Amino acid sequence: MKNLEALAALACITFACGGHTTSQPATTSNIKSPAPRGSSSAPAAKQELYERLGGQRAIVAVVDDFIDRVAADARIKLRFSNTDIPRLKSLLVEFVCMATGGPCHYSGQDMETSHAGMELEEEEFDALVEDLAATLDKFKVPAKEKGELLGALGPLEPRIVAPKSSLHPVSADKLEKASTLLDRIKDPTAHEMLEAALVAAKRGQRNYADQLFSRVEMTVGPEVAAAAAPAFRDGAPRRIDSPITQMPRDTPPQPRLVGSSDEDSPSTTPMPASLHGTITVDGKPLEGVGLVELYPIGMTYAKRTPKHRVVEQRNKQFLPHLLAIPPGSTVAFPNYDDFYHNVFSSSPTQPFDIGMYKSGQSREMKFDKVGLVRLGCNVHASMASFIFVIDAPAYVPVDGSKEFNFRSLMPGKYRARVWSERSNEPVESEIKIRDGVNTITFDVKGDAPHGPSADKFGNPRQPASHQ
Repeated sequence: MKNLEALAALACITFACGGHTTSQPATTSNIKSPAPRGSSSAPAAKQELYERLGGQRAIVAVVDDFIDRVAADARIKLRFSNTDIPRLKSLLVEFVCMATGGPCHYSGQDMETSHAGMELEEEEFDALVEDLAATLDKFKVPAKEKGELLGALGPLEPRIVAPKSSLHPVSADKLEKASTLLDRIKDPTAHEMLEAALVAAKRGQRNYADQLFSRVEMTVGPEVAAAAAPAFRDGAPRRIDSPITQMPRDTPPQPRLVGSSDEDSPSTTPMPASLHGTITVDGKPLEGVGLVELYPIGMTYAKRTPKHRVVEQRNKQFLPHLLAIPPGSTVAFPNYDDFYHNVFSSSPTQPFDIGMYKSGQSREMKFDKVGLVRLGCNVHASMASFIFVIDAPAYVPVDGSKEFNFRSLMPGKYRARVWSERSNEPVESEIKIRDGVNTITFDVKGDAPHGPSADKFGNPRQPASHQ
C-alpha cells in the first residue's frame, strides 16, 4: 500500500502541530462527508484507502490514542506542555484524512517550517516513532502496512531533527550549579521541568531548556531560581523584568502598520507640498513592509512627542508588523493566545528579552535609542515584526506595493532614508520637494536573509535540513 506512506508524516507533524502552526484550528466543518463513489473530486484509489482505513471515525480513534500516548511519554511529554491538545488532535485528523484521500483540507504549516528552531533531538524522534508503533499495534494494523509506515519515517528524520553541529551544550560546571536548585523545589511539576531543562541544556537545546526553566521560574519565583539562571540565560540579550499587567481579553486586534508623522503629530497649518509614491526592491514591487523617513536639509524641526503603543501577540503573530515611534516611547507587549509566548530582540539598537508570559498578560518597555529593532519569539520561530525608533520629523510606513503619502511638507531639499523588511540596511538619497504634488519611486536592495531570524542565543533557526 504505497499510499500509506502519506501517513508517515503523522509522527513528524505531531511536533509541528504542537503550537507551531499559524492557521486556525481545524473543526468538523473542515471534514465533509466522503464524495460519492465515482466522483471526480478525488481519485478512486485514494477514496478506497481512506475508506479501507475506516474513514474519519477510525482516523480520529488512532489520533486520539497516539496523542494520549505522546502526552504521557516522559521522554517527550513536556514538549507539549505549551500546547492546546484538542487543537493538536484536530489538526492531525485533518492531515491524515487529507493524506489518505479523504475529503479534508490540512490547514497547518509544512513540517520543515514548523520545526525550525525547535532543536529536536534523535531520542525525541525515536520516542515519537515508538508511540506511533504502539498505537498501530493496538489497532491491529497488519505487519506489512505497519512496516511500510514506520519505514517511511526514516527519510523524514533529517528534515526535522537538528544536526548535532547546530546544538551548543551548556558547560558541566554551570549545569552542576543549576542542579542544586532541584533540592529546593517542592512542586512536582516544576521539579520535573527543571530536570528536563538540565537534560536539554546538556544536549545543547538552548531554546527548549530556557523555555522549561522559565516555567520553573514562574512557579518558584525569580529570586529562588536566580542562581540557576546563568546555565539557561548566558548568551541571551539582557533580561527585562518589568511588572506583568493584565490586559482585557476583548481588546480588538492591532492593525498591520502603526505610526506616521501625519498621524502622530498632525500639522495644524497645512504646508504647500506633498509627496507620494512607492517602494520597489531590486526594481520589483515591494513584498512585505517598508518605511520612508524624510530629514529636511537646512531647516529646523521640532522633536516628536513620545507615544504609548502596543505590539500584541495573537494567533502566533506580532501585530503591528511594523511600528514607527519617536524616541522615548513606551511599548506594551500583550499576549492574547492561549499559550506562552516570548518577546526578544538581538538588534544592536536595543537588545532585550522580556521572558515568557501567558495569555492576558503584558510587559512594557521604553525605547530611547534611534534605529531598527527586530522582534522575535523564542518559542515560535516564524513570528517576527519590526519597531523603528525614529527621530525624523516626517515618516510613513509602507505596506507592499501600496502608495505612501506625506500630505503636508515644506518645499526644499530632504535626506530620504528608505527601508524594507527585505533589506539589510536603509538606503539614503537626497531629494527635492517642490510646491504642489510630488511623486517618486524609491528602490532598495533585497539583500536581507530569508527565513526565520536567529534565536536569542544567536543560533540559526532555519529548518534542520537547511543548516
